[in-house]
Amino acid sequence: MSNTDFSRFTKHVVQYFWDPPARNEDAADIWCLGRRYDSRYLDARQSKVISTSPSAHSDSDASPADSAVVTVDPQKPEETAENGRDDLANSRATLTVSEEEALGWPADFLDDMEARIWLFYRSGFPPIARSNDPSVSSAMSFSTKLRNLGAQGGFTSDTGWGCMIRSGQSLLANSLALLQLGRDWRVGQREQEHMELLALFADTPEAPFSIHKFVEHGAQACGKHPGEWFGPSATARSLQALTDKYSLANLRVYARPDDSDVYAESLLATATQKHPDDVFEPTLIVLGVRLGIDRITPVYHAALKAALAMPQSVGIAGGRPSSSHYFTGYQGEQFFYLDPHTTRPALLPNDVGGGGEKGLSGEDVRTCHTRRIRKLRIAEMDPSMLLGFLVRSREDFEEWRKGIESVVGKAIVHVHEREPRYATGVERAGAVDEVETWDEGTEGEGEEKEEDGEGDES
Repeated sequence: MSNTDFSRFTKHVVQYFWDPPARNEDAADIWCLGRRYDSRYLDARQSKVISTSPSAHSDSDASPADSAVVTVDPQKPEETAENGRDDLANSRATLTVSEEEALGWPADFLDDMEARIWLFYRSGFPPIARSNDPSVSSAMSFSTKLRNLGAQGGFTSDTGWGCMIRSGQSLLANSLALLQLGRDWRVGQREQEHMELLALFADTPEAPFSIHKFVEHGAQACGKHPGEWFGPSATARSLQALTDKYSLANLRVYARPDDSDVYAESLLATATQKHPDDVFEPTLIVLGVRLGIDRITPVYHAALKAALAMPQSVGIAGGRPSSSHYFTGYQGEQFFYLDPHTTRPALLPNDVGGGGEKGLSGEDVRTCHTRRIRKLRIAEMDPSMLLGFLVRSREDFEEWRKGIESVVGKAIVHVHEREPRYATGVERAGAVDEVETWDEGTEGEGEEKEEDGEGDES
């Protein structure tokens, strides 16, 4: 064994035990952005996918009840991360196809997760100027200050403070991918369009959805300056503002940064405002919600799962306290996510083809996808998060609305016909009844809970 092979083998073993790959040890169905996968992986070479998405969200003509069988050819040469089947940034264990099968995840589910765009910390990008406000430094974490002690020219990395921005970018990027590439798109298909989409998120001041643009809007409109951690509210406002400025996205954004009350009249106005004939333009709904105090109240668990199972879902930006992830699905009590807490060199356009035209390299594109499954128990998630839904037409909005209104359990999204015309100082009808308090088993207040015993924190 050569020194290189030995080094690679040692790294593989150490990383396997330090951060072992997640296994499929649950018989519950797997959900990923409105698609349901059969978890009963009885044959390691075969799995079933059941699409619950209507035709508007699918590239095929199959009905929701149709199922497709995906087969992995046992004679096919094993594919590894070096061949692009896994990410180059965060595959702490390079897995072959046979090793993937041993983990028990359906191959079609892995293909779906791999197709999700994954944006994370980058370093070495053009500097983002520091704020001249002396009070801004007090809002930065100690680690961010320490990392940037000598960076007088500005921030050239968002490590330690940009994870919520990266999660918001991932939510927007996957919304655009669903619109432009389709729900059935997979890595390796329509590569030029795929590359052009990712270039919109390049780490340059010119890219319409770059880290630079998010920080610029955050400083101007949200009171969030370079080096400060964004919350769901600032992220929602930035998504809306940046998308409004980039008309080529052909996407509208309806944002409720601080609540989950959706007003149909206002949403339809947002979706049609650029068209004199009231043509409904695809609209991304982003809702900033808080579903508890320091953890998600259990009474909301069912509704949160239902949100990711809707065909209009484009995921959730949230995670642990001050540590954001991009969630794309769930299985039982485990939520699947893409983790932005990995630092790679900046995503920068380079000369391609020798003609002076700039674009991303194939390696750059591969870093934005992974087959690595990561999961987090819902009980460990931070209660503050940003929900995302993509509605493509009036009919699609009405279908989404029906789905929201039929959710089992305590609702986390409320749809109303129109906004209140004036402030009366009186709470919205039913608002008090929607508040849940957490019972820690104490006497007194706990005795006044609802008879079904499901009273939890708001």
